[in-house]
Amino acid sequence: MKKDTSRKTITESDVAKHAGVSQSAVSRAFTPGASISPKTREKVIKAAEELGYHPNLLARSLVTNRSNIIALAISYLENPFYAQVVRELSQKLRESDRHILLFSAPDGNQPDPDLEKVLRYQVDALILTGTKASPDLKDQCRKAGVPIVQINRKSDLSGISTVCGEDFEAGQIIAQHLLDGGHKRFAYIGGTEGSNTSRIREEGFRDALAKAGIKDVMVRYGANKFEAAAIAVRELLDSKMPPDAIFCASDYMAFAAMDVARNEYGLKVPEDVSVVGFNDVPDASHAAYNLTTYSQPAGALVDEAVKLVDELIENPSKRAQRREVPGELIIRTSSRQKAA
Repeated sequence: MKKDTSRKTITESDVAKHAGVSQSAVSRAFTPGASISPKTREKVIKAAEELGYHPNLLARSLVTNRSNIIALAISYLENPFYAQVVRELSQKLRESDRHILLFSAPDGNQPDPDLEKVLRYQVDALILTGTKASPDLKDQCRKAGVPIVQINRKSDLSGISTVCGEDFEAGQIIAQHLLDGGHKRFAYIGGTEGSNTSRIREEGFRDALAKAGIKDVMVRYGANKFEAAAIAVRELLDSKMPPDAIFCASDYMAFAAMDVARNEYGLKVPEDVSVVGFNDVPDASHAAYNLTTYSQPAGALVDEAVKLVDELIENPSKRAQRREVPGELIIRTSSRQKAA
């Protein structure tokens, strides 16, 4: 079949003539944040719809040197907190007519060498969560003018901006809450061994317990996975002196802790063992868990990360920033309360 080549490609110039405005006005009408009166924008949009015009974003990116695409590298997608980050970031970028290019990074505490492929695409910035950048990737992004922002993990590398929750303070607050509940034997289930976020939460937890005269804390790692956390809980509960309070570095691991304690060991939560999580994902408030947890709002983390991205794009010479997003302890029925 012979291809029909008679259809004309509609250009900005065609829209400008049809709307009776300048070609630059058409360009501004389709550029987020550009200066243009509402009346002129309405005329342009109406003319574009009548002609069936769609702006060529690829061509525009060559002119503006901006693709309006933000790369997101993420691991642990089965963890509801990280799934929340994807949803929140997608929504936030849509508000400014931008989009996500998603890279799924392998789980673990080592940089993913495949992330260096991100620079094959014309992205405006790179956001990392649940993974981290290698020194080579950091240097390549710096040379290419692509800022890097990490969410929920402090970077070991200089020159990378980070947005985190109040990890140390949260650990202290959780410890005090469990002390107030009359607990005597404490355990901490961290994420990936070597993760600085998990380590800082543990340090805050230990700090408050030490001030109360308690130095012994049982520590296991759940790799931010449900089954790995379940194994860690079994090890704790099989010990000669099992804990009566378990702080998990994520709600997802806390769900595993509660399931194992109740369903496999016949323990009552919180009468026999209290469980506290971190993040306050939606399932934490469901009746099946009603989990006490320290909130770390994914939306607030994303908002701050996008602000940082915009600042770094606008001013490439701006120094890397470290920002904290406040949270709060949400007390539910998975932990014993302070006696009246």
